[in-house]
Amino acid sequence: MQISVWSNMHGQAAVSATTAALACTIAQNTAFKTLVAQNHLERSALETYLFRGSTRSDRTVKSVTNYGIDALLRLIRNGRLTPDMVPDYAYSILKNHRLDIMPGSLKKDKRSPGDYELMFRIVECARQFYDIVLIDVHSGLEHNNCMDILKSSDIIVFCINQNVFLLNDLMKSIQKYDFLQNAKSAFVISRYEKGSGLSALNLTRRFKLLKNSVFYVPNSADFADALNSGRVFEYIAFNQNSKKYEEKMITQSFNRLCDYLVEGCRVNAGIN
Repeated sequence: MQISVWSNMHGQAAVSATTAALACTIAQNTAFKTLVAQNHLERSALETYLFRGSTRSDRTVKSVTNYGIDALLRLIRNGRLTPDMVPDYAYSILKNHRLDIMPGSLKKDKRSPGDYELMFRIVECARQFYDIVLIDVHSGLEHNNCMDILKSSDIIVFCINQNVFLLNDLMKSIQKYDFLQNAKSAFVISRYEKGSGLSALNLTRRFKLLKNSVFYVPNSADFADALNSGRVFEYIAFNQNSKKYEEKMITQSFNRLCDYLVEGCRVNAGIN
């Protein structure tokens, strides 16, 4: 199963943070083999959220060429990549491939359109080995093969916030493209403010979303610290029974989102 996490606008809806937290929740709540990747190809925030500082500092240009996306690109160009080889070039956080991370490139060279097409083929290959391939997709639809990645997804997690401009723009995109309108989907409201006039309930009604498809992640200094220090996995595990409002809501939301995705969500047929 391929789950893509995406937003229509860059830097607005915490796509990488959502991907990281969702990946850790899936790994802790299920026994699925899960690969986390991104279609930026180069190094991204996703990795910093899941790798501790000491792990990141060990990744030199020399070592990264022997694993991660650089190694996989070489293999697939040479026609040598098979599904069972993909995990050999990923970084494992949990044993039995319950949480593998596909590191991006540290190379500074500009990527060609052909590289992004090869990335698409690598994802297709990975799907034959992993139960879940979770992709942090570049924002918008014009870059990095985003449209092809989203079209091939079994589920799209739309990352949104309480900004009406972003929401209206997203609904225009959904109305324009059939593959977005017909996708099995979930909506995650990042940096959620419960006192806002555009509450989760009001947002659901206004934009005609299925109520059980909407999840919210409140602002939290602890969560921000976990992201900055590469300790999202520990944050999700430690706060399962937290009594603090923000941490309780965040872990509960990701637990519900995990169940919703794994059990098979529905098409948001109410969007029109």
